Amino acid sequence: MSDYVSSLCKSVNFHLRNLRRIRRFIDQSTCAHAVRSLILSRLDYCNSLLAGISQSDVQRLQSLQNRAARLIYQADRYTPSSPLLRELHWLPVQQRIHFKVLLQVYNSFYRLSPVYLQDLIAKYNPGRRNLRSGNDNTRLAIPSTRRSAGDRSFGVIGPRLWNALPSHIRAAPNVQCFKKLLKTHLFPIE
Repeated sequence: MSDYVSSLCKSVNFHLRNLRRIRRFIDQSTCAHAVRSLILSRLDYCNSLLAGISQSDVQRLQSLQNRAARLIYQADRYTPSSPLLRELHWLPVQQRIHFKVLLQVYNSFYRLSPVYLQDLIAKYNPGRRNLRSGNDNTRLAIPSTRRSAGDRSFGVIGPRLWNALPSHIRAAPNVQCFKKLLKTHLFPIE
């Protein structure tokens, strides 16, 4: 995965440099559209596969997103990026990855995704019926693995993230409502 992150960083840096060159000729709104189409689209492409990557790789991607936010507001490199990201309503990279994985789990749980993804998750079935968790029919079983690569698979990390969500988010009536509740839940409060 580190090789993929390195090539992604190289591609995003190329576009950030080019946008920086023309930034003084375009307004903030145009720059925001260009950043969303050139930078964020690359960061979001297949980012669910990045679930469970090393913290150093996440930090590399986060620094690119921070640079993009600073570019939009024409801020210098010492300006804190958290307020800029909050004003743009952008989730940090780690939460963007979790958002994408949880959206796929939601679609799989409610049978809105392809069958091969639905087969990777299973509903939680407690051995005893008198447990409090037995009453929650939106929980998923987390399979055990022996290797760290298995812990990064969709069938393991998806149910782990899903079960960590509050039950009212897991029981959202439709995809749009789920996205709204999930983004509100993942959005950092500082």
